[in-house]
Amino acid sequence: MLNYIKAELYRNFNRAYYWGYVGALSILGLLFNFLSTNHNAGINLAEMFEFFTYMLSAGIFFVLPILDMTTAEEQKSQTLKNIVSFGVSRNKLILSKIITSVILSFIALFIILIVFFGSGIIIFGIGQGFSSSILNSFMIKLLVSIILWVASISIGILIAFFFKSNTTFTFVYMGLFAMTGKIVKGLALLVSDKFKYVGNILITTQFKNLSEQPVTNNTLIFASVVGIVYIIVFAVLTMVYVKNMEVK
Repeated sequence: MLNYIKAELYRNFNRAYYWGYVGALSILGLLFNFLSTNHNAGINLAEMFEFFTYMLSAGIFFVLPILDMTTAEEQKSQTLKNIVSFGVSRNKLILSKIITSVILSFIALFIILIVFFGSGIIIFGIGQGFSSSILNSFMIKLLVSIILWVASISIGILIAFFFKSNTTFTFVYMGLFAMTGKIVKGLALLVSDKFKYVGNILITTQFKNLSEQPVTNNTLIFASVVGIVYIIVFAVLTMVYVKNMEVK
């Protein structure tokens, strides 16, 4: 399993697709800071942390190309049989896909954060209103968000194994996270208000709660628990599905 993870990381680290994607998002962050100088001369580091907090939910879609690289492409090219034939069990294969996707996402996130906040400090300076409490609050929200992103990865890997088409996988994944909340809200209004309890445990709802100021400890704990449950449930579901799936 460890050797397979190393091989997957090596394969993706040597791909222009991965570094091009990370570079493009980093450049977008840099351009955002540069263009902001023309619209708001009073922007400071505290406001940058607040802005990025509202953008944490975008991580759900940020991991999509990485899932495409680690899982969906192999489904399309039908190379899973080669992996299984080399002695990697199907359960270990699923865990390896999750771990590899998390590592690649974490490295990409680290680079993007460095570029965004580093360029922001250079362009705007630290400014007034920034304190260690703002940094601590952001880091806690970021850690909880990482749990929710891993949950999104766990869900995405199941979808990637279920659909062999990259296009179908992409649309189903995006539609699931973009539309489920709206559908559940509509059902709560039209069918039964009990559907609001379903809405309360959606990943997108947790990100919405994290963007509020201030965030209570109960909100952070609940979001973390929801994320962990999603990770476990969908990892197990993927293992069950792949165990019974015909690998070609």
